[in-house]
Amino acid sequence: MSGHSAFWIDFDEARRAVETLVELAHDEPDERPPCVLLVGQSGMGKTSILRETQRRIALDFPEPEEWGEARYEPMLRTVIPSGSTALKINLTLLWKQGWPIAGKTHRIADLKVVELLRRQRTRLVGIDNVHAILTAGGRARRDTLDAFRFLMSEGNVPMVVAGLDVAADIFAEDVELAYRSIIVRLNPWPPGEPSQRLIRVLGQGMQLIEPERLAEPEIAEFLWRHSLGVTGNFKRLLHWGQKVARRHGRECVEFADIREAAGLLPSHPSR
Repeated sequence: MSGHSAFWIDFDEARRAVETLVELAHDEPDERPPCVLLVGQSGMGKTSILRETQRRIALDFPEPEEWGEARYEPMLRTVIPSGSTALKINLTLLWKQGWPIAGKTHRIADLKVVELLRRQRTRLVGIDNVHAILTAGGRARRDTLDAFRFLMSEGNVPMVVAGLDVAADIFAEDVELAYRSIIVRLNPWPPGEPSQRLIRVLGQGMQLIEPERLAEPEIAEFLWRHSLGVTGNFKRLLHWGQKVARRHGRECVEFADIREAAGLLPSHPSR
């Protein structure tokens, strides 16, 4: 999960998700590798979990000495454009793998992707915002799911797909993929001590002055109520609270600044 720029919030929930993904990368190649569905509301930190996973996998699997000029890619991470087909999925992956896209590339795109997965020693493929390419119906959805199945089986590499909860529902409709899937669900933060913990760490990561004050029960309850427990909404309120404070000539964020910031941001329906 990320804060003001791109710092890591090392909570148990996020750490368990990262450890699950890193453990997959340590597995030996398998003819039927698993797929992790990392799902939750927008703003819950899925992208940051993928980013932290990629960082840790790079540390665990450094580029071998005398590797040569070939690209080394222990984790391949990308976002596929919406309205996708199997061809667009494979062309996007080829682009991330550094392969030049030419006029005839589409004829062998799927085969070239799996060839490069082996050549670049990729141990995990991560696809973010997967709901954007799964919500199409009929043939387009089947085409996308078939592309994932081929990628895992022929590339012998596990996958993690991150997106909204609907992604898990769609995978559940495919018997084979449902059998091979592991679901990691990120739930909104509950009120009280868990949200206070989050506020303190966000405030520290954003380098706010005395962030523990913003985790006091009254302010924390206000932040929780206006964020609906979503990590990104907590961060946005704190960030704009800091802007409001500076607008008033102060560096220290006060409760009044948070209240004013809440009025600037889109309102959320009450629970």
